[in-house]
Amino acid sequence: MPLTFDLPLDVLKTYQGKNPRPTDFDQYWEQALQEMRSMDAQVELVPAEFQVPGVVCSHLYFTGVGGARVHAKYLRPADPAAMPRPAVLMFHGYACDSGDWSTKLGYVARGFMVAALDCRG
Repeated sequence: MPLTFDLPLDVLKTYQGKNPRPTDFDQYWEQALQEMRSMDAQVELVPAEFQVPGVVCSHLYFTGVGGARVHAKYLRPADPAAMPRPAVLMFHGYACDSGDWSTKLGYVARGFMVAALDCRG
């Protein structure tokens, strides 16, 4: 399927969008980060029913901004001697969820930890 663009490529490379940056942009994000850092995340790891030899599969829960309880699928190689490890963080669109456990196993086989977040909403 061919791709079409509204603007020429040389313009798209420097395009900043139609909406101006809000004047309180930095203030908003500083306040949001401060709120996040002040929270007790109440992190909880629960073993998943889905398990594979050599892989630890868990449900990761934490409390987010506004008191929302957030869920992620968390997978890591079973060998704790090689910690810390690089990580893959997966986010999906709001019409989906964190997906199937098996689709993340390839990353774990390459030595990555994987957290696939169920986005709020």
